[in-house]
Amino acid sequence: MTNFKPSRFAGSTIFLHNIIRNDKSGQAPNHKQIQNSNTPTFLPLQGGGLRRGSFDIGVLILFRMWRVPWLLSLVLAANCAYFNTFYNAQKYFRQGKKLVVHDTLKVISSEPFDKTIEKTTAVIIKYPDSRYVDDALFMMGASYYYKGDYRRALEKLDFVVLNYTDSKFHDDALYYKGLAHYKQEKFAQAIIALKQTEKSNQYRVKAMIALCYVYFNDHNYLTLTEVATNLLKEGIDKKEKRWVLHLLGEAQFKQEFYEDALVTFQELLFITRVKEDKREITLKIAETYLEMGEYDRCQEFLRGQADVEFKNILADLNVKLGNIAKAKELYFDIAINSNFDFSSEMFYKLAELYKTDDSLEQAIAYYDSSVNRARASEYGIKSKKMADILSKVDIYSKETENIDHAQFLLAEIYFVDFENPERAVTEYVKVYTDFPQSEWAPKAMYAQFWIAKDIFKNDSLAQSLARDLLKRYPNSEYAQSASIFLPQNEDDEGWLEE
Repeated sequence: MTNFKPSRFAGSTIFLHNIIRNDKSGQAPNHKQIQNSNTPTFLPLQGGGLRRGSFDIGVLILFRMWRVPWLLSLVLAANCAYFNTFYNAQKYFRQGKKLVVHDTLKVISSEPFDKTIEKTTAVIIKYPDSRYVDDALFMMGASYYYKGDYRRALEKLDFVVLNYTDSKFHDDALYYKGLAHYKQEKFAQAIIALKQTEKSNQYRVKAMIALCYVYFNDHNYLTLTEVATNLLKEGIDKKEKRWVLHLLGEAQFKQEFYEDALVTFQELLFITRVKEDKREITLKIAETYLEMGEYDRCQEFLRGQADVEFKNILADLNVKLGNIAKAKELYFDIAINSNFDFSSEMFYKLAELYKTDDSLEQAIAYYDSSVNRARASEYGIKSKKMADILSKVDIYSKETENIDHAQFLLAEIYFVDFENPERAVTEYVKVYTDFPQSEWAPKAMYAQFWIAKDIFKNDSLAQSLARDLLKRYPNSEYAQSASIFLPQNEDDEGWLEE
């Protein structure tokens, strides 16, 4: 946001005052006197305002008013009210800006921006031909942006961009327009606006940093890396450099460029002074070592760290190393000594380990503990779903009637809910092996055929299963469906003879 220009309306008042003061004869100055004057003259503004540059007929009207003092006083009073309205809009806008950090309000109250909108609306309605209309529109648009009303913000900012191309607020409006689109996750529109803003000397660096955030959230890590690399070559300050390095490191990590990410995070750690920020970066470095498979370096890096989040990474490391008992011990210790959300995550991880061990009752118990710690959290919601599914698995596993159907449903759970096709195949095979006469047997064999064809991409196994399905259950709809996958030159007798 640039500094606001001095009152331009004051210029016409000073001009009038100078004319009155310089007129010693008691007569209104003539046209020639005005042309020879050193005071500025004005041009008509688009929409009826005044611009500097040449004589305006409106000034002649003011000279006539000089002869009628009460009329002149009325005009000056109106002008004063007009300027005060705009001045108050500026004042409230500056007050609101003090509540903003990183383009977000620090406090719930948006009263200064509400008052800015009120005053700028008055300027635009009462003085539509004013030279301050572009100023007022920009402040109104920016105020709506800070309030989080991005639709109204874009209405005002778009109007400034399209209709006031020479305004000193044109680039400001473009920049905030890009931010408003970004906040709405309209990344393509945000990129267009910010790329245009990038041409402005004043906003070049800010626009490039904003573009880094847009590209990151749009998962366009390649372009982000290009922009971030260019930014780091420029003379950006330390705070901006930390922002850019953080985004670059995260992008590299997500692309699994772990060695590059490690270098970036180490550079970021070196220039960071805030204790909490250093802790977060240190955690990320440890996580990077873990993903790189540098288990010894990761373990050394975590040695002596008592922080629960560091212990969490250490527990993850033990899972990678196959030290499941140690991992369980660490997860449980963290779970009972953490805040509700983090505790919920630890109980979830603990439950996952017991689920893998097929210890269903213990897994369900820990999923329930995760839900109890933070029901509405990400892991609380996951745990509720898994507890419900495992409860069904437990019921189907203990089914004494309709065992064939229960076994089929169990296989479906592993395939659909757990997304574990390997385990699902094992359970499907049990259906047609243990219950070959069941109505669920051909469906189970077809499910295995489909997984082999579409998931494992094993055409040889899929054809073998299709032939077996036709041989065992030739009259089933599943056999007919699977036969389409077989070579056309094979005949039914050939399949049956095998």
